[in-house]
Amino acid sequence: MHRRSFLGLGTAVASGVMLSGSVSEFLARAESPTPVPQWVGRSEVAHVTQSAATFSEWEHLYGGGLSREAVGGQLRWAAGLLEARCRTSVVRRELHAAVGNLAEVAGWMSYDAGAHDSADRYFRFGLYCAERAEDQSLRATILSDMARQAVSLRREDAIELAELAQVRDDRLTARERSMLHVVRGRALAREGRIGECLAAIECADEHFAQSVTETPPWMEYYDAAEMRGDSGHALFDLVDHGYDPHPAIDRLDFAVHHHTPKYARSKTLSLIKSITLQINDDPGAAAHRGLEALTRAQDLRSQRVRNYLRDLYVATKPHARYGDVTDLRHQIAKTLQR
Repeated sequence: MHRRSFLGLGTAVASGVMLSGSVSEFLARAESPTPVPQWVGRSEVAHVTQSAATFSEWEHLYGGGLSREAVGGQLRWAAGLLEARCRTSVVRRELHAAVGNLAEVAGWMSYDAGAHDSADRYFRFGLYCAERAEDQSLRATILSDMARQAVSLRREDAIELAELAQVRDDRLTARERSMLHVVRGRALAREGRIGECLAAIECADEHFAQSVTETPPWMEYYDAAEMRGDSGHALFDLVDHGYDPHPAIDRLDFAVHHHTPKYARSKTLSLIKSITLQINDDPGAAAHRGLEALTRAQDLRSQRVRNYLRDLYVATKPHARYGDVTDLRHQIAKTLQR
């Protein structure tokens, strides 16, 4: 083929791509389902388990909005494995646990992205898988996720879900029990039940102090920084009911200082919450930290982060007479417009 003809063909092909519809529509027509094997063994279970771990790492680092659709596609393929034959009944249970774990990750990513209907569907599917796998640990984790979502949406079933997650908690590790007490504490805090919330947080502290290094893969994130930040969020909500803000600030700041880089979203969420409380005591220092939070938020695709920034914007209004706070409010407004 002559060079001129070849170049002409290349131009025509490129033009055809652009004329055949939007880029997303063009790529959608290129998709084809990945075949599901007739038999499932431990290698397929390992693939699903690794997929869940990979997506979990991404969402902790970048937020749920970055790859939510990708994990949905992976989950649909993994769910197809449940209809295949398994080598043994043990593999069947392991497969349900692995797929349920992936569904939990997909649900949490959707929740973080603000896609609550999708999150609810994924959580319910994950709960089904956990029941089929007879995996009490995964069941409790998913129910706690559902309770957290209910708390953020101010639904009345938040406490009920949190307590349902604690059923048969004698089968769980101390770290898992700690997490479940914090979730219940967060649900109680939203209701203004101060004494019960503080008791739940105290139980969480005690169980965490007894925890050992062995923990299920979906609980690896729940280290000391996460536990302090999580309980700090519960105490944050008590402030609206007249509770002293400083215990919440102390826990949130511990989380900010001890979170490792791979938990960028958790660090940012705790930082924003801490600043929201600090703004009343030291507006200048809080405004300075607020700029750091905005820098961190720019790398995240998380609706929760955006919601927290919106709450911070409201909290700064009484202090807008300070120049640093005015600058912070301007930067928050610009960030929320993106």
